[in-house]
Amino acid sequence: IDLKGKRILITGAGGSIGSELVKQCLTYNPSEMICVDINEEKIYNLSQSSESINSSTLIKNILANVSDKNELDKVFGENRPQIVFHAAAYKHVPIQETHPWMAIKTNIGGTLNMVELAGKYSVDKFVLVSTDKAVNPVNTMGATKRMSEKLIQAFNKESSTHFMAVRFGNVLGSSGSAI
Repeated sequence: IDLKGKRILITGAGGSIGSELVKQCLTYNPSEMICVDINEEKIYNLSQSSESINSSTLIKNILANVSDKNELDKVFGENRPQIVFHAAAYKHVPIQETHPWMAIKTNIGGTLNMVELAGKYSVDKFVLVSTDKAVNPVNTMGATKRMSEKLIQAFNKESSTHFMAVRFGNVLGSSGSAI
Protein backbone atom coordinates (compact mmCIF):
# COMPACT_ATOMS: atom_id res chain seq x y z
CA ILE A 1 0.00 0.00 0.00
CA ASP A 2 1.42 3.38 -1.01
CA LEU A 3 1.08 5.74 1.96
CA LYS A 4 3.09 8.73 0.69
CA GLY A 5 0.94 11.87 0.60
CA LYS A 6 -2.20 10.01 1.73
CA ARG A 7 -4.66 10.71 4.53
CA ILE A 8 -4.50 7.71 6.87
CA LEU A 9 -6.94 6.91 9.65
CA ILE A 10 -5.94 4.43 12.38
CA THR A 11 -8.44 3.22 14.98
CA GLY A 12 -7.12 1.92 18.28
CA ALA A 13 -4.18 4.25 17.60
CA GLY A 14 -3.16 4.37 21.26
CA GLY A 15 -2.97 0.60 21.70
CA SER A 16 0.06 -1.64 21.30
CA ILE A 17 -0.62 -2.47 17.64
CA GLY A 18 -2.22 0.88 16.73
CA SER A 19 0.62 2.97 18.13
CA GLU A 20 3.16 0.86 16.22
CA LEU A 21 1.10 1.36 13.05
CA VAL A 22 1.22 5.11 13.64
CA LYS A 23 5.04 5.04 13.96
CA GLN A 24 5.48 2.82 10.91
CA CYS A 25 3.07 4.82 8.73
CA LEU A 26 4.82 8.09 9.57
CA THR A 27 8.02 6.79 7.97
CA TYR A 28 6.20 6.79 4.59
CA ASN A 29 5.35 10.52 4.75
CA PRO A 30 1.56 10.54 4.59
CA SER A 31 -0.03 13.98 4.34
CA GLU A 32 -2.21 13.35 7.42
CA MET A 33 -2.49 10.80 10.22
CA ILE A 34 -5.89 10.65 11.89
CA CYS A 35 -5.33 8.75 15.14
CA VAL A 36 -8.56 7.57 16.76
CA ASP A 37 -8.89 5.95 20.18
CA ILE A 38 -11.61 5.65 22.84
CA ASN A 39 -9.11 5.97 25.70
CA GLU A 40 -8.58 9.57 26.81
CA GLU A 41 -5.18 8.90 28.37
CA LYS A 42 -3.92 7.21 25.20
CA ILE A 43 -5.10 10.13 23.06
CA TYR A 44 -3.36 12.52 25.45
CA ASN A 45 -0.14 10.47 25.25
CA LEU A 46 -0.39 10.41 21.45
CA SER A 47 -0.81 14.19 21.45
CA GLN A 48 2.24 14.63 23.68
CA SER A 49 4.42 12.34 21.58
CA SER A 50 3.15 13.94 18.33
CA GLU A 51 4.57 17.28 19.42
CA SER A 52 8.11 15.86 19.54
CA ILE A 53 7.94 14.22 16.09
CA ASN A 54 9.82 16.07 13.38
CA SER A 55 7.53 15.38 10.43
CA SER A 56 5.67 17.30 7.77
CA THR A 57 2.68 14.98 8.36
CA LEU A 58 -0.31 16.64 9.99
CA ILE A 59 -1.22 14.48 12.99
CA LYS A 60 -4.76 14.65 14.37
CA ASN A 61 -5.56 12.81 17.61
CA ILE A 62 -9.28 12.15 18.00
CA LEU A 63 -11.13 10.78 21.01
CA ALA A 64 -13.90 8.64 19.51
CA ASN A 65 -15.66 5.30 19.91
CA VAL A 66 -15.92 2.92 16.93
CA SER A 67 -19.25 1.73 18.33
CA ASP A 68 -20.77 5.19 17.82
CA LYS A 69 -21.52 5.52 14.11
CA ASN A 70 -22.64 9.17 14.31
CA GLU A 71 -19.37 10.11 15.99
CA LEU A 72 -17.38 8.20 13.35
CA ASP A 73 -19.40 9.78 10.54
CA LYS A 74 -18.15 13.19 11.69
CA VAL A 75 -14.55 11.91 11.77
CA PHE A 76 -14.82 10.52 8.23
CA GLY A 77 -16.68 13.58 6.93
CA GLU A 78 -14.20 16.07 8.35
CA ASN A 79 -11.04 14.13 7.46
CA ARG A 80 -11.87 12.11 4.30
CA PRO A 81 -9.32 9.33 4.90
CA GLN A 82 -7.96 7.49 1.88
CA ILE A 83 -6.55 4.53 3.81
CA VAL A 84 -7.91 3.02 7.04
CA PHE A 85 -6.16 0.68 9.46
CA HIS A 86 -8.83 -0.65 11.83
CA ALA A 87 -7.03 -1.89 14.95
CA ALA A 88 -9.62 -0.92 17.58
CA ALA A 89 -10.96 -4.03 19.30
CA TYR A 90 -11.33 -5.77 22.60
CA LYS A 91 -8.54 -8.34 22.78
CA HIS A 92 -8.36 -9.78 26.32
CA VAL A 93 -9.72 -13.31 25.93
CA PRO A 94 -10.77 -13.96 29.58
CA ILE A 95 -12.54 -10.60 29.87
CA GLN A 96 -14.38 -11.13 26.60
CA GLU A 97 -15.58 -14.53 27.82
CA THR A 98 -17.31 -12.85 30.78
CA HIS A 99 -18.51 -9.81 28.76
CA PRO A 100 -19.34 -11.22 25.32
CA TRP A 101 -21.87 -8.49 24.53
CA MET A 102 -19.06 -5.90 24.63
CA ALA A 103 -16.91 -7.98 22.29
CA ILE A 104 -19.83 -8.22 19.86
CA LYS A 105 -20.64 -4.50 20.13
CA THR A 106 -17.06 -3.35 19.58
CA ASN A 107 -15.38 -6.05 17.51
CA ILE A 108 -18.29 -6.72 15.15
CA GLY A 109 -20.47 -3.59 15.50
CA GLY A 110 -17.49 -1.24 15.45
CA THR A 111 -16.10 -2.99 12.38
CA LEU A 112 -19.47 -2.76 10.64
CA ASN A 113 -19.59 0.98 11.36
CA MET A 114 -16.08 1.45 10.00
CA VAL A 115 -16.76 -0.63 6.89
CA GLU A 116 -20.00 1.15 6.05
CA LEU A 117 -18.38 4.56 6.47
CA ALA A 118 -15.34 3.52 4.44
CA GLY A 119 -17.73 2.73 1.60
CA LYS A 120 -19.78 5.90 2.09
CA TYR A 121 -16.67 8.11 1.98
CA SER A 122 -14.92 6.18 -0.84
CA VAL A 123 -11.87 5.06 1.14
CA ASP A 124 -9.33 3.46 -1.21
CA LYS A 125 -8.03 0.72 1.08
CA PHE A 126 -9.24 -0.66 4.41
CA VAL A 127 -7.06 -2.99 6.51
CA LEU A 128 -8.66 -4.89 9.37
CA VAL A 129 -6.19 -5.89 12.07
CA SER A 130 -7.35 -9.35 13.09
CA THR A 131 -5.88 -12.17 15.16
CA ASP A 132 -4.57 -15.69 14.74
CA LYS A 133 -7.38 -16.69 17.12
CA ALA A 134 -9.85 -16.10 14.25
CA VAL A 135 -8.58 -19.18 12.37
CA ASN A 136 -10.66 -21.80 14.22
CA PRO A 137 -12.26 -19.73 16.97
CA VAL A 138 -12.77 -21.38 20.33
CA ASN A 139 -13.54 -18.22 22.29
CA THR A 140 -15.62 -15.05 22.03
CA MET A 141 -12.73 -12.85 20.96
CA GLY A 142 -11.66 -15.20 18.17
CA ALA A 143 -15.25 -15.63 16.99
CA THR A 144 -15.92 -11.88 16.88
CA LYS A 145 -12.73 -11.23 14.94
CA ARG A 146 -13.58 -14.07 12.51
CA MET A 147 -17.00 -12.51 11.99
CA SER A 148 -15.29 -9.17 11.31
CA GLU A 149 -13.14 -10.85 8.66
CA LYS A 150 -16.25 -12.33 7.02
CA LEU A 151 -17.88 -8.90 7.14
CA ILE A 152 -15.12 -7.20 5.18
CA GLN A 153 -15.08 -10.08 2.67
CA ALA A 154 -18.79 -9.53 2.04
CA PHE A 155 -18.33 -5.78 1.55
CA ASN A 156 -15.42 -6.38 -0.82
CA LYS A 157 -17.89 -7.80 -3.34
CA GLU A 158 -20.07 -4.68 -3.48
CA SER A 159 -17.75 -1.79 -2.69
CA SER A 160 -15.12 0.19 -4.59
CA THR A 161 -13.08 0.16 -1.35
CA HIS A 162 -10.51 -2.66 -1.26
CA PHE A 163 -10.97 -4.43 2.08
CA MET A 164 -8.30 -6.74 3.48
CA ALA A 165 -7.32 -8.32 6.79
CA VAL A 166 -4.02 -9.07 8.44
CA ARG A 167 -3.78 -11.50 11.36
CA PHE A 168 -1.45 -10.81 14.25
CA GLY A 169 -0.36 -13.47 16.71
CA ASN A 170 0.13 -12.96 20.40
CA VAL A 171 2.33 -9.91 21.01
CA LEU A 172 4.35 -10.46 24.17
CA GLY A 173 4.55 -7.43 26.41
CA SER A 174 1.48 -5.83 24.85
CA SER A 175 -1.72 -5.07 26.69
CA GLY A 176 -3.55 -8.39 26.79
CA SER A 177 -0.53 -10.57 26.00
CA ALA A 178 -0.51 -14.07 27.42
CA ILE A 179 1.87 -17.00 27.47
